[in-house]
Amino acid sequence: MSLIIAVAGSKEAIIGGDKRSITFLGSCPELEQELYSGKLKTDKDLLNRGKELGSSLQVSDVREKVWRHGEVLVGEVTEISPALERRRRIYLVPGAYIMADVTGKEARVIGKGEVACMVFGNRFTQDLANQGIKNAKGKIDAGAVGAILADVSNMTPSISPEHRVLSTDVRQPKPEAAVLDALQEDCQKCGWRLCGQQ
Repeated sequence: MSLIIAVAGSKEAIIGGDKRSITFLGSCPELEQELYSGKLKTDKDLLNRGKELGSSLQVSDVREKVWRHGEVLVGEVTEISPALERRRRIYLVPGAYIMADVTGKEARVIGKGEVACMVFGNRFTQDLANQGIKNAKGKIDAGAVGAILADVSNMTPSISPEHRVLSTDVRQPKPEAAVLDALQEDCQKCGWRLCGQQ
């Protein structure tokens, strides 16, 4: 799973994400439940428990989950199984964001707005990140986002110790149009059909 923190402020947009990718080679719902509930605390716990349950898994820390699309910041969390490929994307600039769920070849807009702070991840990592945001008392800058990602990585092997944080203070003449245009360009490039509110 992943942890992405996205902040669309009125003057600055910030996005940060970890780099972990965990592939389960075969189904092991018990291990997944323990991983995503916070029961396992370290990479060693994860690998040892996987051996105990006879589950094979691959862990890597090289997946880029946040990037720039021109002046638009983009983040993506994915869930890939033999039966389904699902991704959630967010696009943001100062003053606007748009979110879309992509299942198969269909992209559906699930939210948009002007100013917000959003967290994507499993429930355990979301709760930890939201507590970190609350503790920051409204002072969420790139440094705070990086610190929250680092803190959460110390409490669960579901995200990597390494992370990437991007920010921009470039104001778009039409921020809502800028994020929608970036989503539409990705839909065209990836062969997704865009549905839902626009």
